Amino acid sequence: MTPSGNILNFPDRSPIEEEAARWVLRHDEGALTAEDRAQFEAWKQASPLHADAFARLSNHWNELDALAALSDTPRETPFYKRPAVWGSVGMAAAVAFAVLAGAGQFFAPANTPVQIAQTPGLDLYTTRVGDQEKITLSDGSIVTLNTASRIETRMNGQERSVRLLEGEAYFQVAHDPSRPFRVYAGDGMTVAVGTAFSVRLKKNTVEVVVSEGKVAYSRVTDVPAPEPVAYVAAGEAASFSDNVVIEKVNEAEVDRKLSWREGKLVFAGDRLGSVVADIARYTDIHFDFASSDLADMRVGGVFQVGEVDDMLDAIETNFGLRVERVGDNVVRIEHAPN
Repeated sequence: MTPSGNILNFPDRSPIEEEAARWVLRHDEGALTAEDRAQFEAWKQASPLHADAFARLSNHWNELDALAALSDTPRETPFYKRPAVWGSVGMAAAVAFAVLAGAGQFFAPANTPVQIAQTPGLDLYTTRVGDQEKITLSDGSIVTLNTASRIETRMNGQERSVRLLEGEAYFQVAHDPSRPFRVYAGDGMTVAVGTAFSVRLKKNTVEVVVSEGKVAYSRVTDVPAPEPVAYVAAGEAASFSDNVVIEKVNEAEVDRKLSWREGKLVFAGDRLGSVVADIARYTDIHFDFASSDLADMRVGGVFQVGEVDDMLDAIETNFGLRVERVGDNVVRIEHAPN
């Protein structure tokens, strides 16, 4: 094995190896339920090729342990987390990002979010680019505010409401049936009583991921009494724009979508353009692709928030691309010259 920094190349994969890679990751995360294990055994027994692919990729995956010795700064107790590793059919290679860091917080200590009381009972909280903060509201609910995000909160004896003005937030709602917890974002309203879910405002789309309980989503433009257009339960992710899309996701996928709360961004076969855009939310760097085919490349990996240089090094190392800084805050990604 010839590692480059904290990165390990993986070969092209057939559809069978694609599925095998996913099972390797699921086993490594320890996220398999009894039903998952039964599905895995059925898949493995369906063909000798399945068992062979799983065994080979498991051995390759275990080689990542050797990367723990590559940390520049020796630590008494090294913290090593294997990444999600796979690519899509036809992709030249998949990237593995090994997170080598000390145990503890992934984010540098952030400043306390700005809080401005505008009127009695109405507060504004905001975080800067790269910051993340937990806020405990007066009702006991906890809000985790992601990078470059803003919320207004109104908490009193009659109502509990939050307006997401920008960015993303994760809500752990204190149970109170007499006062439903309402989150307004865009032209929609998400209502919960006692549950845990995230809401992200993304251009003209509101994205909701539910990790506990159930929420109702309504269009606030449906006056005078908005009726729910959809219900989203634990283990589901929804996207609300002109259309409503709700997908069932397993526990590991929910954790992946909410991994930003731990200072990580986890991707699995996502477009490089989407990956770069998500990472850009945590920095003031603007990324520019020389052609659309570069942005459409599929990658998977674990990125530590703020480690932009590691991501750029990995792109050059694994995909034969050239990353060039064309300004203080502009990075251009293009095909490497032959």
